[in-house]
Amino acid sequence: MSSQAASPSSELMPGGAEPLVRLREPQPSARDQAVPLPVPASKTAVPELPVQFTPRPALRQWLDGAVSDQIILVSAPAGSGKTLLLAEWVRESEMRETAWVSLDADDNDPRRLWSAVTAALLAVPSVFRDGRLERLIQDTDVLTTSNLVDELVDTLDVLDSPVRVVLDDVHELTGPEVLHDLSQLIRRRPAGLRLVLASRSDPPISVPRLRLEGRLHEVRADRLRFTPDDTAAVIRDSGLALTRADIAVLHARTEGWAAGLRLAVLALRRTENTSAFLTEFSGDERSVADYLTGEILTRLKPEMQDFLRAVSLCSPLPAALAVELSARADAAQMLDDLRQQTALVERTAPGQYRIHALLRSYLVADLARQRPETYRLLQASAARWWSAQREPVHALRHAERSEDGRLIALLLRGSGVRLMLSGHLGPLQRALAAVGGDARRTDPRLALMAAMTHLQVRALPAAAAELQDARLVWPEAPDADLRALGASVELLASALRSAPGGPAESTAQVESTQPEINALLHASRGIAEFNRPRGADTDLARAELERAVELARVNDLGFLEVQSLSFLADLAAMRGDHRAVADLAERAVAAAARRGRHPSAWTAGPAGVLALAELLNGDPTAARARSEESLAGWEQLPPESMYTLRAVHGAALADQGRHAAGLAEMRAARLDFGGAQALPSLSASLALLEHRVSLLVGNVGAAAEVGTWLTERIGETGETLLLSAWSEAAAGRSQTARARVAPVLLGDMPTVVPYTEVESLLVESEAALQAGEQAAGRRALDLALQKAEPLNVVRPFALAGPHSLELLSTGSVARARGPFRARLDAARAAMTVDAAVLLSERELAVLALLPSLMTAREIAAEFTVSVNTVKTHIRSIYAKLGVSSRREAVLRARDRGLLR
Repeated sequence: MSSQAASPSSELMPGGAEPLVRLREPQPSARDQAVPLPVPASKTAVPELPVQFTPRPALRQWLDGAVSDQIILVSAPAGSGKTLLLAEWVRESEMRETAWVSLDADDNDPRRLWSAVTAALLAVPSVFRDGRLERLIQDTDVLTTSNLVDELVDTLDVLDSPVRVVLDDVHELTGPEVLHDLSQLIRRRPAGLRLVLASRSDPPISVPRLRLEGRLHEVRADRLRFTPDDTAAVIRDSGLALTRADIAVLHARTEGWAAGLRLAVLALRRTENTSAFLTEFSGDERSVADYLTGEILTRLKPEMQDFLRAVSLCSPLPAALAVELSARADAAQMLDDLRQQTALVERTAPGQYRIHALLRSYLVADLARQRPETYRLLQASAARWWSAQREPVHALRHAERSEDGRLIALLLRGSGVRLMLSGHLGPLQRALAAVGGDARRTDPRLALMAAMTHLQVRALPAAAAELQDARLVWPEAPDADLRALGASVELLASALRSAPGGPAESTAQVESTQPEINALLHASRGIAEFNRPRGADTDLARAELERAVELARVNDLGFLEVQSLSFLADLAAMRGDHRAVADLAERAVAAAARRGRHPSAWTAGPAGVLALAELLNGDPTAARARSEESLAGWEQLPPESMYTLRAVHGAALADQGRHAAGLAEMRAARLDFGGAQALPSLSASLALLEHRVSLLVGNVGAAAEVGTWLTERIGETGETLLLSAWSEAAAGRSQTARARVAPVLLGDMPTVVPYTEVESLLVESEAALQAGEQAAGRRALDLALQKAEPLNVVRPFALAGPHSLELLSTGSVARARGPFRARLDAARAAMTVDAAVLLSERELAVLALLPSLMTAREIAAEFTVSVNTVKTHIRSIYAKLGVSSRREAVLRARDRGLLR
């Protein structure tokens, strides 16, 4: 071909060689016409990655796992990120020999398709150097698409190194000729070909047979979906600042669909109220709706669109319900057809389907807009269908959307208590709100359920109001179920001091015909007894809670089972039975895990108990891992559980040597907890941890703050005396510290934490040893070991004073030998104990001025002392902080929390 007639594709040739594809004058589109046609450069170029692209290393690794004989099939709906994933993989892969072809509808002409494939192949250096394919293309007198595939296979079969061929948008190929050619290429299996197909649906290439033969390596929509962590990475890469809760909402709304996430990011950049936008974000958002309409719905027939609108009300979508909503006996077949046409409809199990959330929300919004009455009738129909299947969560959701108050109330009376005890608090709250205040004020069952939901979230004034409404309309002769429900809620309210009055009658003989209400009644009796201000019968509380656990397990009331076990753990803590505490907490976590609810808000409490137990047993690594596992979830945790987990995590960090970071986390957790309710034993346990770490970093002010906080919450107890003793000991006043804990050891001051006596004995031991009272010191240390063993507590000994540690290390105390010695050694090896030397009050005052530009002379004038005195203080500060300059002192002090 002359230079005057050069093809546009000649620019693709390496080194300015001859044109890749020789052209002939256009001929009728017959099968036996010569192949070569012009190929735009963009068609065979690997797509560029966006500037704010989020890498998918795990998916690249999965793609790399395909063996040489396998075809890679990436099959997922529009907007799933197929093209960008493959482009990233090609660019990052060690295999550089890649031919890329972006397909479109014109490629149903075999000449166009194979012209593009050969052009892409000739752009690969190894193929071009081989020369065979180029000679094949130049032989246009005899070349047809029929024999080109055969010749192409023969050429690829003998290449020195394999070539990866990526065909993107294979769903565009619908013509029988091109599909036959593609199947022929796959069937021939050339040794030098690594074929990669990307499509919105499975191409007709005998996918089941290839899968059976082990020749298929698949990436489907489920694998392409962004995880919550992936979603967080997308948000971070886009430059947006969203909270974990906002990211969780965004992930739930988009279900990890790449296009949905990209469109959401674009919309988020235009909004000022992020939380409000995310709450309302759906397929009905303008940019998403346009995408769904243009890329998905316009490709479907009108009757299929109508069918989708009717059945889109439900997720999940059983085939039988689709029949009910659409009035079509062939609903299952239609859903299967849609599944083939767009992977935004999935079959999750035999007879079970699911429509992607954004597509579904768009269709539902469109139906509600265009035919509101039909929308409400279909919602009510779905509610009744789900109720008949004993699926109250789904039933109530659709009843709410039907705006049928009578239907909502009917469903609540039948299933409200079970919903609560199974852990479905959110659906119950929404349904009670939807039924309306008037309905609750005239129906004591509904009012009691509302009071119960408020008690669960500690909204005590609202609970008291609903309970009073129930009392006002209480019938003269209530049935057994209503009596039992009323007694349960009254007991819970009295336990939380949320409503005056309490049960109007003894609950001992009250029983319900409904097992879930009986289980609630036993749990309520146990909790009320547990929380009795004076004279609590802990044996009775334990018996009632154990009965509640049994009934909850038998009747599949998972949330009640976990909560009852958690209260039993608290009872065990009150008895000082530390091993039982850990065992019951483990059972609570296991019960939640069986229902797929760990880690979650269900198990945050018992997980915190277990993390604290691990910390006290001298294993900060395990405590940190457990607390991180629970804190890493996306659910909002109860305040006391959040406080426990964060405080234990901070203490574990401190035990591992990150004292300042640990203290900062513990203090922030306590301040965030604020005035929320917590058991005195929990408040004291966490205060003991924070106070000890404060002294380890030399922050006397932080230690004093913790002591004041605890005293205000629980009054004067053995724990508040212990904190004071620790402060005295840290200041070098060991005998004053000894006097502080004397009331604890004499039994004159009550304690709320089982191991407070152990810690007090260690204060006594250290003070006695410092005073030269060896016998007294040994006795106190031996008694501390005796008290600690049944509690499974080791950490206090690892943090004991130097004289006590010396006795423990030398084995001079009998109980410190054998197994305990090994545990103590392990705890000390796992912990980094490097107590800081405390600064005096005047040194702290001088330290506070070091960040300023004041000279030593100016600081001296501030305190009306000599400049030499100030310099002496500064030298002492440097020595105690382990620094040699003013700047280092300020940085170290800030790190330890001494400066803010």
